[in-house]
Amino acid sequence: MSNMSFKVRSSKFRHVYGTALKREYCYDNIRVSKSSWDSTFCAVNPKFVACIVESAGGGAFIVLPLSKNY
Repeated sequence: MSNMSFKVRSSKFRHVYGTALKREYCYDNIRVSKSSWDSTFCAVNPKFVACIVESAGGGAFIVLPLSKNY
């Protein structure tokens, strides 16, 4: 058996835990595209998130607001 040494990079995010948001603060049932020519499936800025969605004919996308007025 040969003695092989592996270099493991340490991560500062190894022990980071979080809690999931409540369902009323999330978006559900968004079918994100499985293939895209430009390989960018989403874009985000402080006000909106945009995703390429699965649809017949292609080229469909959805823009969703990040803040809602309840």
